[in-house]
Amino acid sequence: MAIVCNSAGGRGLAHHGLLHPATVNVAATLAPLVADRLARGEPVLAVLPPATADLLRNRLPAAAGLHTTDPAELYRHPGRVLSRYRAWIGDTSPYGEPVTIVAAPDPDGDNYRTALWMHIDAVTTVALAECDLTLICVYSDDPSTADSIRRAHPSLLNGASVPNPDHLPAEQFVARYPLPPPADLGEPAISHTIDHPVQLAGLRQMMARHATSAGLPRERCDDFVLAVTEVASNAIEHGVPPASVQLWTTSTSVICQITDSGWHTQPLAGLLPPPTTQRRGRGLWMAHQLCDEFYMWPRPTTVRLQMDRT
Repeated sequence: MAIVCNSAGGRGLAHHGLLHPATVNVAATLAPLVADRLARGEPVLAVLPPATADLLRNRLPAAAGLHTTDPAELYRHPGRVLSRYRAWIGDTSPYGEPVTIVAAPDPDGDNYRTALWMHIDAVTTVALAECDLTLICVYSDDPSTADSIRRAHPSLLNGASVPNPDHLPAEQFVARYPLPPPADLGEPAISHTIDHPVQLAGLRQMMARHATSAGLPRERCDDFVLAVTEVASNAIEHGVPPASVQLWTTSTSVICQITDSGWHTQPLAGLLPPPTTQRRGRGLWMAHQLCDEFYMWPRPTTVRLQMDRT
């Protein structure tokens, strides 16, 4: 269930980007800002590498109200970040008091994970709009990523907050910086075709057998079967069936890809949590939360789900 942010002060979200040279001491840059928030009694979550978090604590006159967590853990699965932000906000500020998150994502990695992370950052402006939250995303000023980082944030910090004229709304951002094409996984272990809801029961059984034989623990197997079923149901109901279902097993994971003949035209589907009042349309978001990797390609509509054994 989605956690709803309540903005008691009515400010809503302030989403800032902070680009810094690689040689700059990030802790020294952040310390005055974090100290000011803590002095107001405002909880701060610092998502920083442990060494940087320690340096930040050492620069603060008092650290009461400062929460820290390692980005390697929080950002391991980009699709779950918004839920984790909301959970922390709900636990720390149950009545909608203002809070601050200072986050240092590391977009280094393969092109897919970097692009997916930037999609998550861009949709944060929409997903957390109702929260009384100041979110400061701290990035190294790398020429390969600086342009997309600037366009993902409504304002930039450079001593003070400055409105960003280059900011793109989430849908425009996702269109301008699409995910790379799906990687070729070779010949699938299993290929299957479905075109009617009555076939979903058989698909669930097939998925459960395959995931179990591939070594997925019971709970992860159940989550994987549920995610695949949600996506397959979506392909039949909203796509252009028949839908092709393909399965691969790697040394570490089970991967399922579902493709129909339609063209996906809702670029934020699966990225944004559905409204709590909406009873339908949760399938792609649910699959994104359950699986370790979620990949969507629009033409033709292709969804690839990956569940790791651990």
